[in-house]
Formats: sequence, structure tokens, C-alpha cells
Amino acid sequence: MKKQIVNVEPVFKERIWGGTQMRTRFHGQTDLDRIGEMWSVAALKGNGDNRLTEIDMSLSEAYEQLPDWFDCSSKRFPIRCTLMDPIDNLSVQVHPDDDYAQKNHDSYGKPEAWYFLETKGNHKLLFGHKAQTPEEFRSLAQSGQWDKLLNYVDVDAGDFIYVPAGTLHATGKHMLTFEISRNADVTYRIWDYDRIDVKTGQPRDLHFDQGMDVMKIPFDEKGPIHPTPVLKRNILITSFFDQPGIFTLSKIQTLAGGAFDYPYFYFLTILD
Repeated sequence: MKKQIVNVEPVFKERIWGGTQMRTRFHGQTDLDRIGEMWSVAALKGNGDNRLTEIDMSLSEAYEQLPDWFDCSSKRFPIRCTLMDPIDNLSVQVHPDDDYAQKNHDSYGKPEAWYFLETKGNHKLLFGHKAQTPEEFRSLAQSGQWDKLLNYVDVDAGDFIYVPAGTLHATGKHMLTFEISRNADVTYRIWDYDRIDVKTGQPRDLHFDQGMDVMKIPFDEKGPIHPTPVLKRNILITSFFDQPGIFTLSKIQTLAGGAFDYPYFYFLTILD
């Protein structure tokens, strides 16, 4: 089949902390009430697999049947892109690396990165922890001393942050976020603020022991970065992250008009 540009139909995910901007701002066509996530790029069979409008295939089918479109060495489709609209805090969570996820879930691990579109006055992002040993982490968590355990960094709209697998994290309420990650959906909840899911009347499941298995202790990752945009062919390009085998993320800002090309397959998510 001849290569062409195709429309990627999003997958919507209802979440306990979700809002309405996927419908009102990004024109999502869905009947879900609290849309926490709009998966604009995903190829998870049975869980979220975008349809490609013009060729009437799922993204996973296209990746398997049209390898020349992608020219990618990964056995499975490699990335996932998500718009998140939290009106409440996400759970305190951590994702496994490739080795642990492959062994326990037959899945990629989930390093991810965030670009913040809005923060609406909430500038505190949960990113990492203060424990120096697993024993200290477990003691503080099990005694409910989360204020002594959790680490926060300041973020604002336009900030970018990389979240390696094994990093304890949670985006906060009113942080409209674009996320890129490996094509996976394995999350271990460490704490969920003791809240109740109104649909089940029960707390959501926690995965403390699995989270401890994969968490980086001590924590030493950096906070937000602010790369300088470069003007190329009358387009401002901000290169946030480019690591083979993980993902590449850039922001493209058009001025009066210009041109952009890239030697590999890529996805464009229109934010404005």
C-alpha cells in the first residue's frame, strides 16, 4: 500500500479524576462522563488500539501489515501518546522497566514524559521521594507519613519533564498534560489518598509490593527542562527528548507558514 498521511482516531478512557476538556477543547466524540485520558496514539490490542480512518485498519494491524510505512526494528509498536485532563490528583504511582514488565505482564515497561499545557495555579508536581533506603520508604508509607516521603517540584505551562521507569510520580489537579510513553499500560498504585470510586463504592486497588520491586531508591532524577527553540525553515522547533529505543518528542510552532520533514514515521497532535 502506498504511504500516505492518515487520520488517527482517538481512544477515550474514563478516570475517577477525569474532566471534560477532551470534549470541549479537543472536540472528542464520546459519551463518557469523566474523560481522564484521550489516547491519540496507542496500539494495545484489546485495551486501546487507534483506527486509521483512510485505510480502515487499527494501528497495531498497520504496524504488522505495512512494515515499510514504519521501518522500525521494534517487534511491537513502540509508543503511546495521551492527552490528560485531571480535575483531581492522579494516584501516587510508579511504572516498571522493560525487564520487569516483560517478565510479569508480557509488556513494554513505561518510561514517559510530560509537556504541560495548563496548570491553572497548581504548580506542585509529585516527582520522586525523599527516602534513602527501601526500609525508610516502607516505614514512612505504611505509617501514612506521606508529607515526609513525597517530593514535589515546581512546574508551569510550557514545561517538559522526563519520567524514567521506576520514578514515583503523579500529575496534579488542573494540569492539562500531553504525555508520551512506551506503548504500555502497566501502572502500580502506591497510594490513592484513601478515596472511594463512586461507581464501585470501593477504594481502587493498590500495588504496593510490586511498586517497591521497581522503584528507584534513592531518587536522583532532575526536574523540568527548558530547551531553546530553533528556527528551521520558518518553523520554531523545540526538541525535548530524543533517545533511540525510547521515544522522540518535539514541539513545532508555525509562524506565518513554513515546512517540516522528518526521516522516520511520526505523529502530530494538534494542541492549538
